[in-house]
This record gives sequence, structure tokens and C-alpha cells, in this order.
Amino acid sequence: MKKITKIALVLISLACAVCVFAGADTLTACGVPQIVCDIFGVGGAGASIAPILPIGEQQTGLVIAYKNAELIADQVMPVEKLEGKELSFKYFVRTKGDAFTVPDTKVGRMSEPNVIHLSGEEKSDFAVAHGLEDIVPIEDIDQIGDKNRYVNTRFQYLIDQVLLGREVRVAGIVQNTANYASGNTHTYENNEGIGADGFNIVDVINEYLEKLIVRPNRIGMGSTVFSKLRTDPNVLRCVYPNGNGQGMATRQQLCDLFEVDEIIVGRARVNTTKNAKNLELERCWGNNIWGHYQEPLSSLKDGVAWGKTAQVGERFSAIIDAPNKGLKGSEVLKAGFYQKEVVLAKDAGFLLKNVVKVA
Repeated sequence: MKKITKIALVLISLACAVCVFAGADTLTACGVPQIVCDIFGVGGAGASIAPILPIGEQQTGLVIAYKNAELIADQVMPVEKLEGKELSFKYFVRTKGDAFTVPDTKVGRMSEPNVIHLSGEEKSDFAVAHGLEDIVPIEDIDQIGDKNRYVNTRFQYLIDQVLLGREVRVAGIVQNTANYASGNTHTYENNEGIGADGFNIVDVINEYLEKLIVRPNRIGMGSTVFSKLRTDPNVLRCVYPNGNGQGMATRQQLCDLFEVDEIIVGRARVNTTKNAKNLELERCWGNNIWGHYQEPLSSLKDGVAWGKTAQVGERFSAIIDAPNKGLKGSEVLKAGFYQKEVVLAKDAGFLLKNVVKVA
């Protein structure tokens, strides 16, 4: 009897090995009876390795392309995608003299043009992983009717939350006076700023636009500041010279007034308590105005830009089998990316803090 048992165990082991090398999802697919699988504790018909929830081009494309129209981080510190899988990268902090030193451009009939060298301080950094996951028990998966729709919705929620984290991160960088050159920032007292007697925001913004070594072509602010700016009497008198100082300026009128390419307005809010049941919502972009210069073709190593974001590869999405989570197991949805925000040219921006009078 012992010999028969040993022979049976050997035969089952061989069958298991054949199934593994054959790439079968289950042992029963190779002819091993389910009852034998159950007795000897080896995988049967229910031991599938592949996730039950769908993950394909539709889900991957959604995560890569998803944008929240309320978030402005990608406008303020544009993403530059880096090829390869290496998380380390290099960038240049610009030397401001390069843009204003005029070289000798004259070329003789038989001579070579003069060579210029754009200098800058080369720095190294690492892209950091930012992501979230959602655990879905098999019991819940069994109740889902439209699995494609469910997965798409969950992935959209995950990447939206990761992007909200990026919004908070970028807002902190933009509104930090340490990220601007000396003399390019000013913090107002509570009784100063837009709404205070004798304060002219048009004169202030124009002063900072002209004082920088390179004139900003984008102005940004939070939605509260935008509401005050577009109804400020000083602004309206410039936009409507024959008016009575009342009304509301459009975003395009503000672009024309300050001669910039873009007015960027941040509307995102974040719960500062980290507790979903006890909300304390605050605006990410505060009570500030900033101006940045951004060349259209600038990169981490070329051109002039106040700041950019390095991203290694595309956004990541995956569904992973988690048999140890829950009685029947679970599946884990993950979404995120590898990014790092860097300031390239402190001289190419200004920051006005607490720019609206606090009543």
C-alpha cells in the first residue's frame, strides 16, 4: 500500500511539473482530477494566476491620458518624459548671463561662425514613485456586473487622487519664496494688497514683470485672487477706460492688459486634516500671485523655464493577484508615476504673497 501511495505521489508530481512547463493556468487542464488536486493541496480549477478584473489597452490608456481640468500643476511645471527606466536624471540650472551676452555673429566668406557655449550648473536628481492602490476582495468582484466599467472608474479615481497629490506638491514649490531670486518676492501684511486704500495691483504686477531679467509670459493665481483681480477698480479702469470702474474683466482681457500669453487659475481644494469624516478644506493655491517665464521648446537641459517636471516613462497601471488578502483572495489595482519637480531658473519668476487684503 505504501508503494502504491508513493507511486501515486510521483505521478502527481510529474503531472504538476508537466502542467507548469506547459503554461497551463490550472492543473485540471492537464488531466489531473479536481478531487486529487483537493486531496493533495495543489492548484485546481479555481487556482487561476491571471487577474479576474480586466486590464488592457482601454484601462492603460485611461490612466495615461486622464486629466482633471481643475488641476493646473501640468501647466505650471510642465512634464518632460524621459526615455528608459533609469530613475536618475540630470538637469541644468540656467546661468542668466547666457541669454543677454551678445556674441560676435559676423562670419567671413571663408571663415567659420563663432562658437557659443550655453553654461549652467549641472545637477542630478531622482524621479520619485507616486501612486495609490485599491484592494478589491473576490467576494466583491463576484457581484460586479460590468467589470470593464468598474475597473475604469476605479483607475480614474486612483490617478485623480495621485494627481491631486501632485497639485499640492507643485503648489508648495511655486508658493515658496526660496524658489525665487532675491528681490523677486514680496509678502504683504493683512491690511495691504488688493482692496486696500491706495493699493494699485496693476502697477505692482507691471513693476515685477519689468524688473525681472527675463519678462514672465504667464501669470498664475488661486481662484479667490482671480475673482478679486478681475473686479478690482484699477484693473477695470484700464480695461474699460470710459467706464465707471465696475464690472468684471475676462481672462483674455487680463492677458492683454499685462501682455502675457496665459493667465493660469488654480481652483483645487485639499482636506488638510487627512480625515475624510472631519473635513477642513483649503485652497491649494492660497492668496498669492506668481509670474513665470516659459519658453515653448524649453527642456530640462535647454532653453529657459522657471520650472519643469521630469517623468520617467509613462504612467503606471496594473492589476495584481493578492491571494492572501481576504478569505477567497483579492485583486489589487495600482496607478501612479515616477516624477520629480525641479526649479531651473529662479530669476525667471516672481511671487507676491498674501496679495488680497484680509478684512
